[in-house]
Amino acid sequence: MLKRILEYAKPFRKTLIWVSFLILLMALLGQVEPFITRSITDSLVQSQGDGQGLFTYIGILLLVLLLVKLVQSGLNRLSWFLTNIFVIKFEAHLKSLSFDHLMNLSLSFFNQQESGKIISKLDRGVNRLISIINNSGMHFLPNVITAIISFAIVIYYEWRIGVITVLAFIPYIVINRWRFEKNSKLEHEEHQLYDRHYAHFYEVLSSMELIKAFRAEEFEKKNLRTFFKKAIRLRQEMENNTNRSMVGDILLELLSWFMYAYIVYITWQGQITIGTLILLVSLIQLIRQPLWQLNWIFWEVKKAQIGARDFFKIMDAKSDVVDPVKPLEIKDVKGEIVFDNVSFTYKQDAFNYFDKNYDEQTKNEQQDEERPKQIPRNLQVFKDVSFTIKPGEMTAFVGPSGAGKTTIASMLMRFFDPDQGKILLDGVDVKNFRQRDLRSQIGLVSQSVYLFSSSIEENLRYAKPNATEAEMWQACKIARADEFIEKLDKGLKTTIGERGVRLSGGQRQRLSLARTILRDPKIIILDEATSALDSESEMYIQQALTEVLKNRTSVVIAHRLSTVQRSDKIIVIKDQHLLEEGTHQQLLKKDGLYASLFKIQSGDLSKLKEWDLVG
Repeated sequence: MLKRILEYAKPFRKTLIWVSFLILLMALLGQVEPFITRSITDSLVQSQGDGQGLFTYIGILLLVLLLVKLVQSGLNRLSWFLTNIFVIKFEAHLKSLSFDHLMNLSLSFFNQQESGKIISKLDRGVNRLISIINNSGMHFLPNVITAIISFAIVIYYEWRIGVITVLAFIPYIVINRWRFEKNSKLEHEEHQLYDRHYAHFYEVLSSMELIKAFRAEEFEKKNLRTFFKKAIRLRQEMENNTNRSMVGDILLELLSWFMYAYIVYITWQGQITIGTLILLVSLIQLIRQPLWQLNWIFWEVKKAQIGARDFFKIMDAKSDVVDPVKPLEIKDVKGEIVFDNVSFTYKQDAFNYFDKNYDEQTKNEQQDEERPKQIPRNLQVFKDVSFTIKPGEMTAFVGPSGAGKTTIASMLMRFFDPDQGKILLDGVDVKNFRQRDLRSQIGLVSQSVYLFSSSIEENLRYAKPNATEAEMWQACKIARADEFIEKLDKGLKTTIGERGVRLSGGQRQRLSLARTILRDPKIIILDEATSALDSESEMYIQQALTEVLKNRTSVVIAHRLSTVQRSDKIIVIKDQHLLEEGTHQQLLKKDGLYASLFKIQSGDLSKLKEWDLVG
């Protein structure tokens, strides 16, 4: 994992090399003070009365010490400056990489994940990766260098003290390993708890109308209190494990005390000078502190790796839909669409994204807890479906809910690829086009209107970033959206709120249609575009569509059959197959499913009684 982390930091290797060089200099300079202290102490103890010479000698040593301290301070500030700038840039780099990766994933990934959980995992993963690099660079490396140099000097003067100093850390490390193993399991549980909570909290904030309508405020407050109780319990268990590991600290202090006592003893025996005593005590501290920190850093890095795995699991997710190596250029689109023996199954395997490259134990733990059991593993939507839509033709798709009408639109835009068969645009398999190029020729107006919390102008520019104001007003006029925009104080500059909440349902739908018109696509998909509108709003939209759909290939998906009667062709889908096909009048004469649905919506009493919809 460390190799992969360093790969992410590769663009900043020059900065890291400079920081490492500065740390090496600081570690070397850190060895100067104990030697100067020893020299001053021995000079004072062994002074023979040459006061002036001693004063000069000690003065020079103190000036050298001051200079070393000043240089250390400057190097320390410079190293922290470079490190802090690196952290900011590295964080931006990781977040940009992860966002770019998410933008390239197919819809199947997002359809089966909770947005709040993805954000939580990415945020934690980025922070953990920064922690690993930061701890390794600013703490691990200098402590290793300091410990090695100090250990070599101690061995030179008294090898037994050096060996005992290192051996003293063995029980300390063993005990802390036990603490880490216990706490790592608790941390994994804590991560899952926070992921679930943030996912739910994200839903709560975007569903306040529902919460207030069902008087669920107290219920959500209780959920939050329950979450905090669980989080506090987990953290208390981790702290209790840390308290138990204090046995290692006590053993370390006892062994350190024995070493100090031994140094005092050999000094009393005359084997070393008082200055050397001070030197050895200082060097032991220079070994002890880095080794203690190295142990702490090691376990902190191991702990950070647990969180970093979440980042890697998302970055390892593969898109189901990929661009061809040598894409064809889309030219002069006429709009002929062919589904040739298309079969498609929704595969509920998104959790494999997060299981990939993860240890089996964690995988088994997550599978039971995270996989949504209410969704079947596989759901076949189509089997050997074939149809043709001619250029400029309006084709409507009707059928029961879940029959796959919206899936047809999604596959046409390559949100998903078929398991078998081909989807052709003007005789060319859509897999041969880049996704961006294909979607540039298709406009989508759906029942669920997606608007951003910005101005009307910025929402329109999503379709055409370089659109002029005149072009935007023209698109709004065609969509009958100019009528309400002109009444707003700031016109196109008006901010419409999150998901366009400051507009009515009909206004949002007309603005969505205007955005599609501004794009000027050759093919338009209307997915239940008027199903949630009142009669007046639907009239506005239908008037706009009459003009918009001229000379364009259009795909209309609707439950309300009054909106599809003027279609050139109506295709009825049920039970994974194409059931009926024809014009409105032809299908009525067949007296099949379409005719039954039409009679029910038209209020045919006999048909309503047949379906047990009236007494």
